Amino acid sequence: MKSRELAKHHAALGFTPQTAVRWLSPMSLARTALKVAAATVFADFGDKRELEGSFPDDPLRLDKLPVPGQPAQPVVSSRGLPSPADLEEERAVAPAVTEMWLDFAADLGDGFDATYTVASLLAQDTLTVNGHELPRGRVLVLGGDEVYPVASPAAYENRMAGPYRTAFPPALRGPISAPKSADEAHSGPHNAPPVMLALPGNHDWYDGLTSFIRVFTRQRSIGGWRTIQNRSYFAVRLTGTPPGPGRNGAPGWWLLGLDSQLGQYIDEPQLDYFYRNVTLQLQPGDAIILCVAAPFWVDAAQPGWGEFRQVNFFEQDYLRRRFNPETGLFDATGASVRLWLTGDLHHYSRYQDSPSQEHSGNQHQTPDPGRTQMITCGLGGAYLSDTHGLPDHLTLPAASAAPGESSSVRHTPPRGTQQTGTEQTDTGRIFTRMPTTFPGQGHSRLLGPQLANPFSQFWLPIRNPGFGLSLGIMHVVAALTLWTVFSAFRGEAFVDSLRSLTRGDTPILVTVLILAVPLLLAVASVLARSLGVAQAGIVVFARGALYQLSALAVGTAVVILVPWPESWPDVVILLLVLALVHLGGWALGSEAFALYILATPSGEVASWKMSGQAIEDHKGFLRIHLSSDATLTVYPLMVDTVCRDWRLATNDDGARLVPVTGLPAARLLEEPITIARKGSTP
Repeated sequence: MKSRELAKHHAALGFTPQTAVRWLSPMSLARTALKVAAATVFADFGDKRELEGSFPDDPLRLDKLPVPGQPAQPVVSSRGLPSPADLEEERAVAPAVTEMWLDFAADLGDGFDATYTVASLLAQDTLTVNGHELPRGRVLVLGGDEVYPVASPAAYENRMAGPYRTAFPPALRGPISAPKSADEAHSGPHNAPPVMLALPGNHDWYDGLTSFIRVFTRQRSIGGWRTIQNRSYFAVRLTGTPPGPGRNGAPGWWLLGLDSQLGQYIDEPQLDYFYRNVTLQLQPGDAIILCVAAPFWVDAAQPGWGEFRQVNFFEQDYLRRRFNPETGLFDATGASVRLWLTGDLHHYSRYQDSPSQEHSGNQHQTPDPGRTQMITCGLGGAYLSDTHGLPDHLTLPAASAAPGESSSVRHTPPRGTQQTGTEQTDTGRIFTRMPTTFPGQGHSRLLGPQLANPFSQFWLPIRNPGFGLSLGIMHVVAALTLWTVFSAFRGEAFVDSLRSLTRGDTPILVTVLILAVPLLLAVASVLARSLGVAQAGIVVFARGALYQLSALAVGTAVVILVPWPESWPDVVILLLVLALVHLGGWALGSEAFALYILATPSGEVASWKMSGQAIEDHKGFLRIHLSSDATLTVYPLMVDTVCRDWRLATNDDGARLVPVTGLPAARLLEEPITIARKGSTP
């Protein structure tokens, strides 16, 4: 059965499978625009994260899962900073885990075929890829945009929770059993329920985070995965032990997820949470996996660093160093972020920290265990994005000086400090884009033009039902308005003025109609570029209008060239003219709009060349191994096609969907990336 047919079985499945979002269809555009506008107002005048300050803020523990249906993580200390007794208790009960597997998937809650294919791969006990045996992750991190196009309870259930619950029912996980060997004991509770942690992306924020909090912070199960977080951000110690009274702990790996709320700022309760549960416990040698909702570093151009200034502030003042209220200075923690993970852009790319003398080229760079990695992997289910516009090199702010840097702020600096960022040196950190991306640079350049190819399945009006129809109606309204004014000016009836044109200097008129507007468009584009206002909103809108006027002019020229018989009734001619204009709007208007998108170099309109195609194939995720020698290995996995034909199978938990031809074989996007716990650069 195809995904549309599966909707008939929603009662047995417990959710209604959805088709992929058609981003340029009129309904999707209108609904998303309204939600984005509401979210923007909400971000300015309200922030639900402020309310999360009243939620439990004790550290999350992988060895102490919540009782099903009950709140997780009993309170250890109600308020204030953790006491030495608290830390000692945690150290005494925390398992000495030295090995662990994790999964990272982002941008996943779109069409059923892609989302369920990825969920089914994540649910497999083991994946064998290029000779590597890769067990299912003990922790599954969802890196943002868990639902599309906008968040709502029904959207989460139908596009994310339902598919993931069905792909991995508790019966598929199997019963919990005791470890069979010392190695299994070191990797955590054997066959314990895997944990699901989630970050909100911009689409999760479009209802003010309401649905996200209900789905992910109530410590419920989603199939075989357990949710344990109690806020829209999280911090988990994966390996190592915290320090105790009179003794040092063992350094290890941390997993942190940051909620940056549409790139605005980091709220005070969130900073307080991380200061209590992470900053105060960091010790020399600790390594951090930092998950953020978007690759802010891509647009981090000096001197403002764009939205990166927020995550840079967090890394510098909460992870690399901590404020000491007794001295008024920052002390170095000795910890460092070794791996940045994100989605939001629906492709795969990786940047590696590079010394300045090495960043002249990137084609011969290889993964260096001592270097920090920044990985974008947004292949979890949403449409495919291009990669050829990614910069080759990034210059990010240098690390803050510590210790000895004086400060007059408390441990939670005022928002003014966050907005401007901490003081930096002039050199900065250089990150170089590694040669492997998906789609590849050459392939990426060929994807966008499909939107304007009438012979492609990804042609704009074919891929977005209702778009051509609506554009045709707009052309009819515009043509009727202009022709009525023209006829009234000449003092003739509508059809009479049309017939008179066909008997006049028709070739000259047609030539003027076809060439005048494109010529005006070319002049306007050159003038806008010369004045430096080509990206201004009003200019971008005006360009789009001129493209549509060009298409309308061609359609009108066709109408004029038709030799309308004198014997035909006026009403018949009128209806045929309107039909031709509508058809011209559907085909020529759609093509003009596609060309307008392709001719726009950057900004929101430029992103439509990929979202408008809604390419569902080429999906993937990251499988990460924390080994006993404290190194971390990232396996970027993907499948070239998603499943599109399903059958119902029953089990103890009810109906379950399985692919008719089996799951597609996963492959490595590039060779595994090894990251040492201690970096080779400060």
